[in-house]
Amino acid sequence: MTQPLPNPDDERFEPPRSIGPAPQLSSRGLFLALAAVCLFPLITLSAYAIVFGKASEHELPVGVLVDRRPLPTIDGQARRLDDVVVIQSQVDFDIPNLTINLNGQYFLYQDKPLLAGEELVVRQAAFATKSNQRWVPGRYPLSEITVTGKLPTGARGVTEVQF
Repeated sequence: MTQPLPNPDDERFEPPRSIGPAPQLSSRGLFLALAAVCLFPLITLSAYAIVFGKASEHELPVGVLVDRRPLPTIDGQARRLDDVVVIQSQVDFDIPNLTINLNGQYFLYQDKPLLAGEELVVRQAAFATKSNQRWVPGRYPLSEITVTGKLPTGARGVTEVQF
């Protein structure tokens, strides 16, 4: 007995159906979707920066002066001429969280607030990097001083002085 020839239209001879999702986007649609995902954060952050501005737009009302002044020595018996940075408050409120930065590398944080009308005189040798390397006056040129502090509104105020 001979077997009948298989029918090519029979279901048994069809390739198995895929269980994965079928592609829904064309190559152009995929490109547009990826472009939107990449550009959306950039556009959002740019709009935020335009609307709210950057932190340095809130001016900190202080005067900054680089000077040489006679300061007492460690024992307090004599006075020695030192290179100093002078920060003077020009407002009628206290400025807490005062930070002074020389050339973007050397920092000094003032624990107590700068009182209204007060003048803060700091030796340049008191500034240090995050790895505790001290500023040596005269070794490098002083090109920039940045002073930051907290304003009464809670915003951070910034004053940048270029030399």
